[in-house]
Amino acid sequence: MKRLLILCMAAVLCVASSCDGTFEKSISRKVESAMKRMSVRDKVAQLFVVQIDRNNTEEERAEQDSLVEMGLGGIIIMRGPVVPFMERANELQSHSRIPLIVCTDAEWGAAMRFYEYEDYPYQSQITTIPDAEPLLYEMGLNVAQELKDLNILVNFAPVADVAEEGEDNYFFRRFGPGIELISNYSSAYMRGLQDGGVYACGKHFPGHGNVMVDSHVEMPVFDYSTAQMDSIYLVPFQRLIDDGVALMMMGHHCISSIEEDTPMSVSKRCVTDLLKNKMGFDGIVVTDALRMGGVANGRTPVEVMVAAYRAGVDMLLMPAEPIAGIKAITALVENGELPMEELDGKVRKVLTLKAKAGLLDWWYSPMVKDIPEKIERARVRDLELIGRMKAAMPADSASVKSESQDGTLLLDRGRN
Repeated sequence: MKRLLILCMAAVLCVASSCDGTFEKSISRKVESAMKRMSVRDKVAQLFVVQIDRNNTEEERAEQDSLVEMGLGGIIIMRGPVVPFMERANELQSHSRIPLIVCTDAEWGAAMRFYEYEDYPYQSQITTIPDAEPLLYEMGLNVAQELKDLNILVNFAPVADVAEEGEDNYFFRRFGPGIELISNYSSAYMRGLQDGGVYACGKHFPGHGNVMVDSHVEMPVFDYSTAQMDSIYLVPFQRLIDDGVALMMMGHHCISSIEEDTPMSVSKRCVTDLLKNKMGFDGIVVTDALRMGGVANGRTPVEVMVAAYRAGVDMLLMPAEPIAGIKAITALVENGELPMEELDGKVRKVLTLKAKAGLLDWWYSPMVKDIPEKIERARVRDLELIGRMKAAMPADSASVKSESQDGTLLLDRGRN
């Protein structure tokens, strides 16, 4: 009861103080206090997000433990049953000096990663519903509750890519066709997630077109002009930025008019000049998985991490050899090749994200409990909304590509 009263009082104070700027000042104090206690290596490690698979080897688990000791910033949950993942997350959280930010891909809900949840329709199916924005916003709220129940506070969604008519490797993950529809629907889902307390992430900036080359394997190249980018492919991302999306994910594809022969995830012209300076995005920039062939081919793992960092990326997702990357970037900062001010700026963004979610509060507990009860409550909520969504769809919209063909799951398949 005492703990409940403390939490209620804190919530009331938080709401009251936000009106006069006290909340923002409180967040800043928590962030600066944490940074004062961090070494250069601690700060660099905060920028790394590593994957947790359902059957990690003992060697992989030992590496994860070592990364937590180094000050790891976050983890991404892959695909499998909930309980083993949450048990492992609890283990890692119990040894982390600053709580880990837990992320996942839940484009069509927690079921995209966890077997126990109900599948929401794919984005391509939702597109067939007339005026689906209210349903998408409600879906965002429900999915946020699913994830918050598991202390997962970042959802790498929505996909805001524009593609022409026709199917490709990603078609069932997209809204559309139509730039306005894609913008509206991406924003509705994003706002639902964030109003529900989970940070959303637009992807895959600056936009995949029709993808017949899978960036998990090699780098797609698009010859879109600057005019085409401004009038077509960047429009949904600008809408997300204007509506307050928290994160933006860089794609491992090349847009020749931005920079030739270079994945956008390691292009300073794209990350810093275009996304941050021209489009005004001041949130967290995260890479797509750094071991994907679209960026990793022809580069060593350390070269990939350093290139993304130099381009202006704030969080490095699923790199190969993360310990080596932390050591390399730490050395570059300590010897002056990378500015300390730049590192501090990146870390400040990550810690601010954590602070606003309550992770830096003394009463915050990252431990996940009562999982079966949470799943059952989610199933009741989700089935009701899923039923309404399916009832609003044309009958033939249920025919979509099998999930087994989904490129987002390619990185999981070696662990089946």
